Amino acid sequence: MKLLSLLSFALFVPALWGIAKHVHAPFVSPVERFGVSLYVVTQVAVVALCATGALESAGNAVKDFRAAAVQKEELPSYFGVEPEWTCVEPTVLAAKLSSRGGVLRPERPYISFGEAGGTVSLWDEPAGKALQMPAEQVRLVPAADGRVRCTFSYETLPKGG
Repeated sequence: MKLLSLLSFALFVPALWGIAKHVHAPFVSPVERFGVSLYVVTQVAVVALCATGALESAGNAVKDFRAAAVQKEELPSYFGVEPEWTCVEPTVLAAKLSSRGGVLRPERPYISFGEAGGTVSLWDEPAGKALQMPAEQVRLVPAADGRVRCTFSYETLPKGG
């Protein structure tokens, strides 16, 4: 919502331009040579300001997220995505676990961004990088925060799992 409200300011220039045309303001007259140039320059400036604000907002969200992750505290919302501390328990043997971006260590909590398209996206805070794996190969168990120690043992898997 914050991002959309920021970007909505880009609609003010076309709205004001339409009102100016309706009341026959002199700078929008077809005879005026600089009317269209004025509109384009104004619109580009407003869009640039909105984009700068949006990027700054995204940068601040990343900083807040990283700071909370390092402190192993409750995680802030990340543009509508609600990350959470999660213990990740493999449902297959370690040799069969296909992960991208690193090796899963089930004894420590990860930050989960949820599942999308059959893939679980995790943030590995100590390594400082993302980790992805097929959702059918892991079970996500919510953790209170990043300080807990996850209890998992490969011995609990069924034989041949």
